[in-house]
Amino acid sequence: MNFKFRITKYLAVSALAVLLLGACSKNNIYMDVAYPNGEGNNGGEEGNNDNPDKKDALITFSASVEGRNITRAMSPMGKGLQSWLCAYPSNTTNTIEGEPVGEGNYITSSPGVLTGIQSYKMYLSNDIYSFYAVSCNSSNPAPTFTNGKSEALSNGVDYLWWHALHQDVTSSQVNIPITYQHVATQVVITITGGENITLNKVLSATITPTKPGAFMDLSTGIISSEVSYDKPANMGINDFTVQYIMLPLKSSDPMALTMELMVNGESFSRTYNTTITPPDNILAAGNSYLFRAVINENSVSFGNVSVKDWTDVDESGNPLYPIQD
Repeated sequence: MNFKFRITKYLAVSALAVLLLGACSKNNIYMDVAYPNGEGNNGGEEGNNDNPDKKDALITFSASVEGRNITRAMSPMGKGLQSWLCAYPSNTTNTIEGEPVGEGNYITSSPGVLTGIQSYKMYLSNDIYSFYAVSCNSSNPAPTFTNGKSEALSNGVDYLWWHALHQDVTSSQVNIPITYQHVATQVVITITGGENITLNKVLSATITPTKPGAFMDLSTGIISSEVSYDKPANMGINDFTVQYIMLPLKSSDPMALTMELMVNGESFSRTYNTTITPPDNILAAGNSYLFRAVINENSVSFGNVSVKDWTDVDESGNPLYPIQD
C-alpha cells in the first residue's frame, strides 16, 4: 500500500465517522475493521470481554462439612480455614486432564463463606465444568496437585475433599455450594476407670499412626492406603477422650498405644502400654473409629470398636467435645 492510498483511506474513514456521529450523537458505534496481517488486533481474552455475549461468569462458593460414611447434619465450615478450588472442562470419563482452567486459594471470611485470598475471583466463560476443592480443615494451605495427583500427604491432618461434575455455567454469576467430606481416617479413644480405678487426668497419649507419604487422587478424593506404621505420635486430649487423624491403613498388625494417667488421687503418674487392632484390618478413609478403653489396675481392656460421627478437633488436634456417645 503506497503513501497516497493510505492518506485517501484515512480521509474517507474520517469523513464517514463525522457524518455518522453528527446524525446519531447519542448512540455508540462499533466498527469491526479487518487489518492485514493481524495489525491492531489485540486478540485473547480482551477481545472476548468486548462482546457482551461472551463475558465471563463470576463463580462464588460457600462451604459446609459432613462425614463421608455417616449421615449427619451439615455444618458451615468454620471461619479462617483455607481451601484450594479449581475447575476443569467436563469430559465423559470424569478424569483430570491437563491444567485447570480456573484455580485459586480461598479462606472462610465468615462461617461457610469462601473469599479469594489476595482478592482472587474465579471467572469462567459459559460452558460445562467439573469443580474440585481440597482443604486441610485448618488455616494451613491445601496440598498442591500436579496432573490430578497430590504431593505426599502427612498424618495429623484432617484432609477434606469435594467435587461437582458437569456444572453448567450459563449466567453472569453462579454460586456453587461445597459439601466437604473427610478423606483421612480418625482414631478416637474414650478412657474410663475399671474396678478400683478412679481416673483423675490424662497427661499424655501416643499412638503409632500410618506411615506418611500417601497421595490423593483429585478426581475421586481417594487417599491411597498404607500398610505399615510410623513412629509414635502425640494424640489430642480433651478430658478423658483422646484422638488422632491419620492416613488410611490396611494392616493386620496392631497399633501401639501408650497412655500416661493420674489415677486414684496418687501423687505420681501411671503409664499403660497396650495395643489396638484395626477392625477387619483396615482404617478406611472418611471413618472415625471409636475405641473404649477400660483402665484396670495393671492392664487395659477394650470393648467393641464402632464407627461414629467425625470428632471435630481444634488446630492442635484436641477434641472439641470431651465425650463421644
